[in-house]
Amino acid sequence: MVGVFHYSGLSGLITHFQHLQDLIRQSGMFGYALYILLFIVAALCLIPGSVLVIVGGILFGPVMGTLVSLFAATVASALSFLLARWLGRDLLLKYVGHTTIFQAIEKGIAQSGIDFLIFTRLVPLFPYNIQNYAYGLTTISFWSFTVISAVTTLPGLFIYTLMSHELASEGITLAFMVKLSIAGFILFALVQAAKAWARVKRIVPSANGELADKS
Repeated sequence: MVGVFHYSGLSGLITHFQHLQDLIRQSGMFGYALYILLFIVAALCLIPGSVLVIVGGILFGPVMGTLVSLFAATVASALSFLLARWLGRDLLLKYVGHTTIFQAIEKGIAQSGIDFLIFTRLVPLFPYNIQNYAYGLTTISFWSFTVISAVTTLPGLFIYTLMSHELASEGITLAFMVKLSIAGFILFALVQAAKAWARVKRIVPSANGELADKS
């Protein structure tokens, strides 16, 4: 799937800011649908969606851009999760079961359950899109995964969408720099709060990047 995505030219489109922005703007009333489709395809093919989030903020505004990106990211996460389950645990374990990311996630879910999911969604220890597939191979329920993913993704999406809209509208001004600093502080505080909560729950990162339950 990743290979087809790359050779079809979609990979270059999604990572090329100006082309992507022009294409969605020129799509008129279909721009929202195209944006959501590209977001989902990118996530399924493990392409980071950061450029899409920025474009969404510029084209759709901070509120609608956040809502559209949240919807697209949630659907993409859910589809990746279900795809992993439909392909079958035995088949995927053959290819990814030996990886550090999967072993850490499976161990974390076994020991800490939903607490581990919340932590890894708020603290970027592992690539977000890879997590979607990895969690599909664990015992966590679909709805728990989907709802928690949506809630924990919302703050970051809103901040990035708002900042991209502000930058496109106002440029680099003193007001923008102040807002950017506040946004950066909020994200930093959110991550630190998640780490503190994880320590209370005794979910602690080990030296090699995995998370272990400290008893």
